[in-house]
Amino acid sequence: MTMTSLIDPARVIPCLRTRDLRHTLGEMTLIAAEAALLDHNAAWAAITARGASSSFAFGRGVMIPHAMIAGLGKPLAVFARLDPGLDLDGTDGVPIDLAILILSGEGDEPTLLRALACAARRLRDREIAARLRSAGSVEALHVVLTSDAWRACSDPVRAETPQGKDLTNGAKWPTITASC
Repeated sequence: MTMTSLIDPARVIPCLRTRDLRHTLGEMTLIAAEAALLDHNAAWAAITARGASSSFAFGRGVMIPHAMIAGLGKPLAVFARLDPGLDLDGTDGVPIDLAILILSGEGDEPTLLRALACAARRLRDREIAARLRSAGSVEALHVVLTSDAWRACSDPVRAETPQGKDLTNGAKWPTITASC
């Protein structure tokens, strides 16, 4: 499983203005449900039921809400950069500002676990998390989420997609001060 198979640019939210966890999950499940042609209420119910029995907080400002839902043929993800970050009383005390919601087909726990592992591996990388926090566009966020092409550049000032498209137009990667 790869991040490319889970997420596409249409499911990347560069700045989700958050009020609370309920609002954040509601917005993310709405996008997932629309993308998969699922009932939003069913997706919402699956996510909230899972959240009632486990924590979505991953640490270091990351959460990975997840659930299995009937009618979904393959897993999908929605990524959001949250503003402001959510204080979920995590053990590390860092507010959640990066979230990946993952939905997988009902009864297919092995696929859900592979998708969770894929997302967790990606976001536990501190450089990736920093790039996600500073990226200035949906395209740049998607490249950082799904590809390591930006790492292979000998000049870190330029970031290219696997197709060779320069997403920065020659500019430096946006700094952490970039607002969402």
